[in-house]
Amino acid sequence: MAGDDGLPSLGRVKLTDLIPSEGLPSDSYKLLDSARLYFQQREAYPSADMIHTNDSREWCKTSGYYADPQLWQETYDYRPGLTPIEPSNAMELPPGGLPDIFGLLGKAARGILDAMSYCLNLRSSPFTEILDNVPLRSREVSSSVLSVCCHARPSFHGAQHHNLTTQDDGQLMMFHDHDHQVDKSLISVVKSDKAGLHVRDFHGRWFLVDGDLGPQEAVVYPGLALYQATAGYVNPALHRTEIYNIPGNMYGRCSLVFKLMPKSMTCLSCSEMRAAGHGVEAQFQIPVPVDDFMQRSHPTDQLFNRNTFQSFSFPTAQDAGPWINEMLVQDL
Repeated sequence: MAGDDGLPSLGRVKLTDLIPSEGLPSDSYKLLDSARLYFQQREAYPSADMIHTNDSREWCKTSGYYADPQLWQETYDYRPGLTPIEPSNAMELPPGGLPDIFGLLGKAARGILDAMSYCLNLRSSPFTEILDNVPLRSREVSSSVLSVCCHARPSFHGAQHHNLTTQDDGQLMMFHDHDHQVDKSLISVVKSDKAGLHVRDFHGRWFLVDGDLGPQEAVVYPGLALYQATAGYVNPALHRTEIYNIPGNMYGRCSLVFKLMPKSMTCLSCSEMRAAGHGVEAQFQIPVPVDDFMQRSHPTDQLFNRNTFQSFSFPTAQDAGPWINEMLVQDL
């Protein structure tokens, strides 16, 4: 999605279950607090079986805790159908409220995907065939995943190799050497406890996108699967995370990342784009099995240097309606 200034027009979704209310806090409202405590109790040196370095072969099988020292990041993946609801170890309780938040963000992500399909002049719910059943059938495992992440926890001994970058305002920012990522999702929804998510525009400039988020807002951006399924009309977001290595920062940066993923046994096809009258380049003509797509590398320079093809630009909120920029989850 390209705006006039080259910055991808990231959407925001209102998360009404995360706003403060009278009385005792719900599990959903306490989730980021619960995440901080969960990661704080983890050991400084995770065991070898807890070390994952983004093995693409396991993309739809991750569940529970794992760590990537190269990215100085720890993750707890909640995947319905695979992640136990009740913890097996009473001494190590996972972050609370995960089933409720998974349903909340999953509903929001599907609504956003439908809104984007409308702007592309596609038929209603064109991606239903590649999405998980709602609800999941017996013994089915969710392709989509809710990740509770902790980045740069001071007590976690990751490989702390950093780049220092000077922003336009002269402020010095710290990023990890390897922390330039593109999600392979259709849609990603991100909510963090502090600002630090940066997205690159088509001119190579980086922008902080969550600096002014309200307590009931989250960042929404497209991933590589949607890029493939829309024949390159919707560009994926290249993002990186600022490292908070400051005095008094005990917990690092905690965030929730919901990734709406296609099912592994389906194919990413551009037939819906052709049916809507969109031009489809040769590289998108042949349907791609999802499992093959997820295990394949995707060089980012090829995504952002396609001069022969004009990226699709979404209408403004006034033209497309308020549902593009923000949505009330309770109304979906």
